[in-house]
Amino acid sequence: MLVNLLVDVGNTNTVFGLWATDMLKSKWRVSTKRLGTEDEIYMMVKEFLNRNDCTVEELEDLCVASVVPAVNNSFRYFAEKYINKDALFVTAREDIGVKWDVDFPPEIGSDRVANILGAKSFYGENAIVIDVGTAITVDVLKDGAFLGGAIIPGPHVSMKALFSGTAKLPQVELHFVKKPIGRNTADNIRIGIINTTFFGLKSIVMQIVEKYPAKPVIIATGGYAKLFDISKDFFDFIDTELTLKGIREYCKLVRKLEENTAH
Repeated sequence: MLVNLLVDVGNTNTVFGLWATDMLKSKWRVSTKRLGTEDEIYMMVKEFLNRNDCTVEELEDLCVASVVPAVNNSFRYFAEKYINKDALFVTAREDIGVKWDVDFPPEIGSDRVANILGAKSFYGENAIVIDVGTAITVDVLKDGAFLGGAIIPGPHVSMKALFSGTAKLPQVELHFVKKPIGRNTADNIRIGIINTTFFGLKSIVMQIVEKYPAKPVIIATGGYAKLFDISKDFFDFIDTELTLKGIREYCKLVRKLEENTAH
């Protein structure tokens, strides 16, 4: 069984996905801080593959969407040494079926490129993707073109900023508070971080929706997406595998282009 290894390298966590027979077979999440040398990545990947009755020798390809440039060379060396193939890194290319209609396409994060490709492939050409992670990104796909969006501090970034800048405020478990007035310090913090972010995010997205002639599909993804699954009229789908699906789509498109060029 030939398989593809997909990697979504985020600022806080990295998600590995195992793609085989046209579907995501398995995935696992590690702290990005754990990514070291190519040999350390090999040991990590080998253990993951063994748990899924697979071996490194069966890996056909490696495709990476990384927002942490410092780890990219380790994945390059891993692919060269253990897969005998160049790793593929997700970028906003002009030849993959999406028009990048923004001021500076090279600035688009690889995770956002993957999200747009995943949305276009699985949900259609009109969609808004909300990726809730270390940062919250809003990605706008209209008629198959990426128009831009917004970047917002994620809930745990906001919590750390508040905690580090104040002497007495505690770190608390974050969730939505149904009442608008907090009766204790923990709920005051939750309202300030989760409720405020939710209502601000929803307001921005609803303003974007007005730019479409018909309502686009609204997709939430990311490790903290369920924190904002609060009202029935906001997200149409929560797809925690959207980024990995987009990475796979990028891999398929670019390898096909390379094959055609070689011929």
